[in-house]
Amino acid sequence: MDILVVSPEAGNWQIPSPLTTAVNRLTDAFAQAGVNVVTCSPFYKNHLQNLESYKCVFRGAERLHGKPYEVWVSEEDPLHTYIYNEDYFGRPYVYGPPKSVPYGDNHLRFAFLASACLSYAIETKTKVQAILGHEWGGALVGALAHNIYKEEFGDVPFFFTVHNITYDFHVRSDEIERIGLPRDRYNMDGYEFWGKVSLLKAGICFAEKVLFPSPGYRDAMLNTNLPGGLSGFLSHNADKLIGVQFGVSYKVWDFNREEQLPIKEAKHRARLQLQESFHVNFGSKLVLYVHLDDEAGNTSETLATILADITKQEVFIIVGISPEDPEWHFYQDVSKQYPDILHVLPLDKETENVKPLKEVLAGSDVLFAANLREPSTSIILKALACGTLPLTGFNVGVASMLSDYAPETAGCANAFLVEDENAPHQMLRRLKDALHVYKNEVADWDKAVVNAYSGFHYEWARTISKYLLILGELGL
Repeated sequence: MDILVVSPEAGNWQIPSPLTTAVNRLTDAFAQAGVNVVTCSPFYKNHLQNLESYKCVFRGAERLHGKPYEVWVSEEDPLHTYIYNEDYFGRPYVYGPPKSVPYGDNHLRFAFLASACLSYAIETKTKVQAILGHEWGGALVGALAHNIYKEEFGDVPFFFTVHNITYDFHVRSDEIERIGLPRDRYNMDGYEFWGKVSLLKAGICFAEKVLFPSPGYRDAMLNTNLPGGLSGFLSHNADKLIGVQFGVSYKVWDFNREEQLPIKEAKHRARLQLQESFHVNFGSKLVLYVHLDDEAGNTSETLATILADITKQEVFIIVGISPEDPEWHFYQDVSKQYPDILHVLPLDKETENVKPLKEVLAGSDVLFAANLREPSTSIILKALACGTLPLTGFNVGVASMLSDYAPETAGCANAFLVEDENAPHQMLRRLKDALHVYKNEVADWDKAVVNAYSGFHYEWARTISKYLLILGELGL
């Protein structure tokens, strides 16, 4: 099977973005499953590593506007193909300067990307059986395949992955033809959005199936009043929407991968190492980790509301937070007042912090994850790979696939879940439940840790197997 993948971000970046990481993992998993995948993204010279390893292998002109494009590849990275045009992709930023307005011609830039990818597939005689677009930057490949490139790709199904529905790009309606969209679908049920064109809606319109990065996120999108009336549009297209849980790389996040110790011994060792690195003594306390990155949602607000109550429990709190975060000084002050109760772990926003994050997850007992905004909630999967039990809501991303602890489910439980993760009192009550099990039902706790670590193993291969199953149901 040959699949053409179009993404605004992918490949060997110096500092991978969340989208780059996800697309790269999906690409690797496709290849490992025996799929001939061609993942195309822009050639960003300011972001890619080892530029000297790349070479231009093709020059052509795309069909939409007749603009020239170059195709770059690297022997070190054979699964990725890069499209280059100096005017569009020779800029210092991907979408525009940070914390500023995006480039005004982003719709033209990524329409060009889609058109050049399809053109290159034709020139290389790649017999594409499916096309997969990522995010709004890869949305227009579906429209172009069924219009400008209809002769070659009109019968090829288009699949659209929405990693985060809050990201979109809106275009004036007089630009419709310039990006290859048919005007007859410019309406409320099509890609119209408050008098403009939504590239996200355009991707959904032309997709056979729309894939979300977790079942919980898909359900949340259908049951949440999204701004601008997008909820009604999604409900109208509900049959297209599928939640496919994104995985994590256990080569990276399995804290016990090398030593392969019994999990109880491995957790005990990780706990001692964490104590030593923080120069604290956890004693017999339950260690609670709170990860406050950009995807943490209202987790900090929930924690702050019940922090005084938590400090009265046999709990040691570790807060992972960036020094640039507005809440940094608050948690620093608390840690200085109560060093035996709370410790602050600085997070670097520019990196994934794999080593320190894995160490703190492995040494912790519970991950406090309230209202996460991250659609795939990979932090929960990373916690599970470290034998750490998540405390979160039933409807938070992957949590809908987890097993909540109760005395009657003790043999299969791997999490502590609440009905409303936005309700601080529910999170506090469930934390007290977890503490009770940790202190008084040791056998149940040990079993839950085993269930989390080895019973819920969600690699990217499982994600791709579901992608391929969806393709197979369409006869591909």
